[in-house]
Amino acid sequence: EAIKSATSITQTLSGELANAQRNLLAIAAAGGNSNAGNPLVSQLSNGPLTHLHEMPEAHLDPTKELARMIAEKKYEEAFTSALHRSDVSIVSWLCSQVNLQGILSMKPCPLSQGVLLALFQQLACDINKETSRKLVWMTDVAVAIIPSDPTIAVHVVPIFRQVSQIVDHLQSVSTTSASETASVRVL
Repeated sequence: EAIKSATSITQTLSGELANAQRNLLAIAAAGGNSNAGNPLVSQLSNGPLTHLHEMPEAHLDPTKELARMIAEKKYEEAFTSALHRSDVSIVSWLCSQVNLQGILSMKPCPLSQGVLLALFQQLACDINKETSRKLVWMTDVAVAIIPSDPTIAVHVVPIFRQVSQIVDHLQSVSTTSASETASVRVL
């Protein structure tokens, strides 16, 4: 009964997270002040996922295009593209390819608040895979989020609540290791 209840909660939260994710990406794209000339942002501002099938990044192996963006230090564009795919494995791959903590400590941070909030949310979606790594990434991202930023202020509380429910559930699962439990508490 507990497993059925947890599964139901997880499915509900996943659907809510996906909807909020699309909204955040649209906001991040529309509010990104350093991305005025970015064609990806123009496509996003016309509606999230509207032109995804036409984008060159939509090829079978998106990691090649993401690797190119990373090499060119186009972090905002790379994370926006990865997040838009709504595929946590691609987002996780991207996080593992960069020094996320280093990127987040840059002044100014090359990732917009909308992208940070979307990243925080999407990493929580599939936290049962690569749990330890995702907890570290989520903690680093959470520290970089500025809840009062006007581009995300309306979305911070609902998203943090959703992520908190997912993380709380993770802590209650008996398969969570001691180090993961400590990371959950910090987060």
